[in-house]
Amino acid sequence: MIGVFGGSFDPIHFGHIEPLTELSEIFDFSEIRLIPTHQSPINKLFSASADHRYRMAAIIASSGSNNFVSDDVELRKEGISYTYETIKIIKKETNKEDLCLILGLDVFLNIETWYNYLEILKEVNIIVINRPDSDVKKIENMNFEILDRITSNKIDFLKNEKKQIFFYQMSSINISSTKIRNMIRKGKNPVGLIPGSIMSYIKRNKLYMEKI
Repeated sequence: MIGVFGGSFDPIHFGHIEPLTELSEIFDFSEIRLIPTHQSPINKLFSASADHRYRMAAIIASSGSNNFVSDDVELRKEGISYTYETIKIIKKETNKEDLCLILGLDVFLNIETWYNYLEILKEVNIIVINRPDSDVKKIENMNFEILDRITSNKIDFLKNEKKQIFFYQMSSINISSTKIRNMIRKGKNPVGLIPGSIMSYIKRNKLYMEKI
């Protein structure tokens, strides 16, 4: 099974890396694809260019300690990045049907606003990374198509022909890209929040260092 994890990666940090590493071991992913967003459907602005964000993901993927692959599918396609279209392209390019979309709970709770979200549910399994302090009660009001696919059984999740949604509880990691960018702008070193290789890249390319 191939894991698919999209995001801004502005910059990529341990809050992304550590949960993905844990999931890869538990669910035995053949690889996890890191997919930087080219252009957000909700007009989210990025501080670093798409190319820089992709290169930072590539640095992480080049490590021998993980099975990550940096994927520029949304950069190549250009325009607005729609998850449904990205999934279809990856399936075609890899000739693999067994994909698993990895989402944080905050992102998952907005899935009903996504382009073709009902089709996404039919195309891929979904793992939702849940935090201990998250409000899961909001899930109760989601579409029946979503609720009907939620399972807490790992074996059922992996073997069921019908695509499933699995909630995975992880310890809370209080790291955000916004926090890291603000620290760098103030001249602080975000030690422990991002790998040293990413901080070196940020310094070389003078990212996030503009004045507030």
